Amino acid sequence: MIKQEVIEQVRTQTDIVQLIGGYVPLKKAGRYYKGLCPFHSERTPSFHVNPERQTYHCFGCGVGGTAINFVMVTEKLEFPEAVRFLAKRLGITVETEQASGKNQALYNICEQVCQFFEQQLLKTPAAAAYVERRGLSAETVRRFRLGFAPAGNILRGQAKRRGWSEESLVQAGLLRAVEGRGTGGEGLVDWFHGRLVFPIFSLSGKVVGFGGRVLDDSEPKYLNSPETAIFRKGESLYGMFQAKGYIREQIPILVEGNFDMLSLVNAGINNVVAPLGTAFTPSQAQLLRRYNARITVCFDGDAAGRKAGRRVLDILLAAGMEPQIALLPDGADPDSFVRQFGKEKLLGLLGTSQDWVEFALAGRDLSRVAEQRAALGELVGLLRLIGDEATRELYANRIADRFRVNKLVLLRSAGQEKPGAARAVVNRGVEEKLLGSAIQTRELAQIARDLGLADILQDEKLRPIARLAADHCDDPGFNAGLVLGLVDDDDVRKLVAAWTFADLPTPGEFRERVRRFRADWLHRRLKEADARGDDAAVEVLQKERCKLLQEVTRERSARQ
Repeated sequence: MIKQEVIEQVRTQTDIVQLIGGYVPLKKAGRYYKGLCPFHSERTPSFHVNPERQTYHCFGCGVGGTAINFVMVTEKLEFPEAVRFLAKRLGITVETEQASGKNQALYNICEQVCQFFEQQLLKTPAAAAYVERRGLSAETVRRFRLGFAPAGNILRGQAKRRGWSEESLVQAGLLRAVEGRGTGGEGLVDWFHGRLVFPIFSLSGKVVGFGGRVLDDSEPKYLNSPETAIFRKGESLYGMFQAKGYIREQIPILVEGNFDMLSLVNAGINNVVAPLGTAFTPSQAQLLRRYNARITVCFDGDAAGRKAGRRVLDILLAAGMEPQIALLPDGADPDSFVRQFGKEKLLGLLGTSQDWVEFALAGRDLSRVAEQRAALGELVGLLRLIGDEATRELYANRIADRFRVNKLVLLRSAGQEKPGAARAVVNRGVEEKLLGSAIQTRELAQIARDLGLADILQDEKLRPIARLAADHCDDPGFNAGLVLGLVDDDDVRKLVAAWTFADLPTPGEFRERVRRFRADWLHRRLKEADARGDDAAVEVLQKERCKLLQEVTRERSARQ
């Protein structure tokens, strides 16, 4: 793990203009530098570099970040490698520190057991023959570190011989207590018996859990590690660690099973992930959304696969993604299809994917009004899940044309034209301006923290940024670059990077603006309390609001 001091040194000492100027011709334009964006085609420069705040942002495609982010994208490096890349340019020695923490023992034991399972696969002819029958190359087996868990409590015996902690093995879900015998001594048995083992990795490449498949048709066919302090099935995707370097630029493909994913990768299609044998979850969708807003769903071609594809639509749309669905022939699955027909045939099929509107309507008899009304109701329900107004309106246009109905009727039904919608848009703009100022300097961030800005923001996407700034605003090196370095979500990073090009208010002006915003927030709470007849709350809120407005008046008089 690279020391935080080294990361800060690299971030503050890198000349971002010089760095980016080595990739893109830049010209001075007032306080900033401009050039053609290296991330999308354009004729008029919209890519800006801010030397004062050491950030970049393209006002055309929205990308933005710090020098470290730029290197990660252009050189296709992970964060640690990007830091080392820049450190080498600066002549900075990259010092690391031993990973520690309450869960380190679990990471260590999972890694040791993974190595043991890998060795057992090589020593077990039946397991090796099964992998060969499934068509996986030795390279794919090594890359995903496939292994084999022998029957007969071999792992527990190995733990005794190697001095591994049985407590850690229990906590990692690799040993379990036999019911009625407690958790000690003879009561412990292996979790996996006679199964091909699929290690599950964190985004940083640590082994956090395992999946196991029998070599025959016995049940349960698949079994995952139980959830632990380092492993949550609903928050992980199989193959995500290996795919994340590809899915920023290639549309991720979501398949159902481990072998679906492995067979596609084995054929040279690397932008593939799979749920861990459970229903697809909102957390998994959000994980994918951090890398790409688009996704292709490629499930089995039978009725069950189509139902599963329909279920994930709600989750993907609610996460802000743009799903396409690839329809395999009836009875086919991605694993069998790519092994029978090859990579190019599958890519061709993926290229003919349907959007969610066409998929939801596929196979329906729309000759009668009743069926049309039912289909339209389902589509409006999906439309309601889309948070971005422009995207929602574009799909509303398509649905309206298809059914020959008024688009405004659809949008009203989908909840776009709610009372107060205009106010919400205005509030979002005010909130962005306030928070965009707060992240720029330590003083403004401290004012925002002391006045509780994070607690009164209505936009759920902005609150985590405000809390991040509040948590770190006492750091001596606090600025927008530090905040950008702490942000994982690509969309949030774009937003924050854009804020770094805004003019800043003085501390006094900023304090007044936050107080006025809080006064407006209190006024709305006051009206709500009055409507429900809560006189005590009304009195308290009135006093706090009057006090705030008096402070605003005093500060304004002092500045004048």
